[in-house]
Amino acid sequence: MPAERTTERLKRILVLVPWVIANPDATVEEVCERFGITREELVSDVDVLMMCGLPPFGPGDLIEAFIEEDHVQIGMADYLAKPPRLTRAEAIALLVMGRAVAALPGLEEAASLRSALGKLAGAVSPGEADRAAELADSVAVELGATGDDLLAELRHAVDEHMRLRIDYYSSGRDEMTTRDVDPLLLCASLGYWYLIALDHRSGEERTFRVDRIRGASPAGVSFDPPAGFDPSRYIEGPFFTPSPRDLTVTLELDPAAAWIREVVPFENEKELPGGRYRIELRTPHFAWLVRLLLSAGEAASVVEPPELQEAVRGAAARALARYDR
Repeated sequence: MPAERTTERLKRILVLVPWVIANPDATVEEVCERFGITREELVSDVDVLMMCGLPPFGPGDLIEAFIEEDHVQIGMADYLAKPPRLTRAEAIALLVMGRAVAALPGLEEAASLRSALGKLAGAVSPGEADRAAELADSVAVELGATGDDLLAELRHAVDEHMRLRIDYYSSGRDEMTTRDVDPLLLCASLGYWYLIALDHRSGEERTFRVDRIRGASPAGVSFDPPAGFDPSRYIEGPFFTPSPRDLTVTLELDPAAAWIREVVPFENEKELPGGRYRIELRTPHFAWLVRLLLSAGEAASVVEPPELQEAVRGAAARALARYDR
């Protein structure tokens, strides 16, 4: 049985606490039946609650949670007695951004999102709802340079399990390839649309940035999605997952290159004196990283591997040679 996700457990605990407070005589069996959990899971949730509270987290600031005579008891948690509610500012911010996102082309969930926004608008005053609508008109959300027709074709292939033949430009390798793919998921992340697909060229599950797909056409073959494919891995977890074949890279960044930490997914980070950072990341190839490091100039340096150091020096020398012509 797969391990329970932290987000799922947190959602349950946030609902469990006000329910138990409202039902102080509930037995362990009743709580377990209500929330569809085992006794062991309930005991674990209670253990977690005992370590939760408000700053400064002294003995009088922590939640009282325990099981006594087969009854669940929770105290010192009045601030959780009712489900959390949005402030007016939070509600308006959600309305503004939600309406901007709902206007995205190709968004499959647009109708559901608009329905939710309508309910949210009903929870604020008419004046606040109108103000949110005005602000939303001045906010634009763009996900790469992707045409509606391409998005529609990709979504149709995902829904109908139809294999596609795509022409794809790889920025990392600076090459164009044609490959057959089985589209599994179309989703947005980090400002771009991505297609998750089984790539028949490599025989592996790959992530394709949609704005780099130069063409797509039906391959005339249907497919059955892999039994082990889990869309939530991309929707709820880290979007990019390293491969065992990836190369490990260590960089040192001066304050002027700290922006790299915001655009590159890294695994480890260490803060150094003077506002500098050392980060460790993994990548299948160096080409994209060489271009990134050249743009950062002397503010970013390669600690290892030596092959990347040589690649950066070689690229810098070629750039200077072209400049001197």
